[in-house]
Amino acid sequence: MAEMIHVCYVVSDKKGTYTKFAGTSMCSIFEHTESHVTVHFLHDHTLSEDNRRYLMQLTRSYGQQLLFHDLEKIYGERLRQLEANLKWMEGKVWAWPSHVIWYRLLMGELLPEVERLIYLDSDTIVNLDIRELWEEETGENGLGAVPDIVIQENHYSRLAEAGKLVEERYFNSGVLLLDRQGLDRMEGLLEKGPAFLEECQIIDYPDQDVLNYFYGEGYRILPERYNTMVKQEMVLRHEMVGECLYHYAGKAYALDSVNNFYRLFLDHFTKTPWCNADFISNLARKLHQVTRTELLPFANLFAGMRRIVVGPEEERERFSKMLMLRDNEEYITKGDFDDKGLRLEAEDILVFFLKPEDFPPLKKRLEANGCREWVHFLNGYLLLYRNPAQDAKILLEA
Repeated sequence: MAEMIHVCYVVSDKKGTYTKFAGTSMCSIFEHTESHVTVHFLHDHTLSEDNRRYLMQLTRSYGQQLLFHDLEKIYGERLRQLEANLKWMEGKVWAWPSHVIWYRLLMGELLPEVERLIYLDSDTIVNLDIRELWEEETGENGLGAVPDIVIQENHYSRLAEAGKLVEERYFNSGVLLLDRQGLDRMEGLLEKGPAFLEECQIIDYPDQDVLNYFYGEGYRILPERYNTMVKQEMVLRHEMVGECLYHYAGKAYALDSVNNFYRLFLDHFTKTPWCNADFISNLARKLHQVTRTELLPFANLFAGMRRIVVGPEEERERFSKMLMLRDNEEYITKGDFDDKGLRLEAEDILVFFLKPEDFPPLKKRLEANGCREWVHFLNGYLLLYRNPAQDAKILLEA
């Protein structure tokens, strides 16, 4: 029988709405492997009974194993002492770091019987067989990780600038592969890590910086496919998903079924117990609230104005209904607009629905003739496409 794969997540969830992301990541593991998997779920008192039940329901539906570890109960005194020792950070960080960020530093002590462990951030989707990562080699210090190209290429690490870390080897700690040697190196790291930061008086990415300081020199660099940043994929205009472990860091989620990266997350989320009638109802209510808020500026903009819509003939009915055009308002094609031109009255405003590449040159031409965007014309597609950051917030809160 194949060796059991051990995977670890760390979650704190005061509002009770974040655990579903860890559950979605777990679902993606179970969907893509035939191996036996044990998930170690490290949490605090904020894990609700509903979320605990959903996690168990999900795991059992795939015939896998789940173990809960309440670190507040197991390491309560050490964690309370840590909080007291971190008072020097006040005023040095934009948001006070939750005690849960240090839980990863306890994995080695918590799981002495585990010889090999994969740690995953909750905002990951495993679109490959997790055994592929499991069977990768670790470095001389027992760790395998993927370099953080965003931090390296943009020189975001002040500890690297100060010579405390080697920038070329700085890794992202959202995906880690540890063997027993690497886990043993965590002995006392809960105290040694923050002490290192206090000595440096530099705080950028507290727990990640600690791991880089204690593991950066001897870890094995893993292929990027094991920690592929979704936002970076979009910057590079990559459209197709592959057999990768995707990291949705920075809340790279949106309610968009056309974008393949957003769709990959949604495909797995809909297979979890969290995607139920309550969630859909909450999602619909929040979408309605946000849509009304977002459309209010447009409603105010159009108040008292006569809209002239310029768009493709085949979309005439759709856009006319969407905008609820009145009898005195017009819908014309781009060809008609180019051929005839228009003499705008003071109360007229042009709303263009054009191909993305067609709007910038048109805008330039209109502005050269004295027209002003948001006063005399606007890009109507702003009414159609949602803000991904807003969608991520809605998904988190629903």
